[in-house]
Amino acid sequence: MKSSELSQSKRKLPHLETPESTYFVTFRCRAGLFLSAPAKEVVLSAIRYWEGDRLELRAAEVMPDHVHLIFRVLNGTSLSKMLHSIKGYSARGINQLLRRKGPFWLDKSFDHVIRHRQELEEKIEYIRQNAVARGLVENWRDYPWLWIKE
Repeated sequence: MKSSELSQSKRKLPHLETPESTYFVTFRCRAGLFLSAPAKEVVLSAIRYWEGDRLELRAAEVMPDHVHLIFRVLNGTSLSKMLHSIKGYSARGINQLLRRKGPFWLDKSFDHVIRHRQELEEKIEYIRQNAVARGLVENWRDYPWLWIKE
């Protein structure tokens, strides 16, 4: 039995959405594409644009070839609409910056509804340590494309 407020969309993996849920989301660049420092700034700006209006951002990290987000959707905004907005706006900005055309992000993304406080804290810690684990910095505080709501 499904809740009347639970919706499911499906490509190859199901995407579960419930109103005003908190999500852990990962989306990736298309094969062979990487984010330069200025491109990472474009992405972080696109993520932060809707803060307080359509989303409550908890954490964001822009890595060289993917992005991690933790956010709660607000005001009836759907997860798919929010991701479409972030990915579309950032792709246009990156393409303009790099003087290129065409899709930048993979169509699919990984999303997971965060169900409790402990899981939220675990996902935030994962994002916090991701650049360290990848050898990009020695201390997470030194990674400029990491934003965590304290």
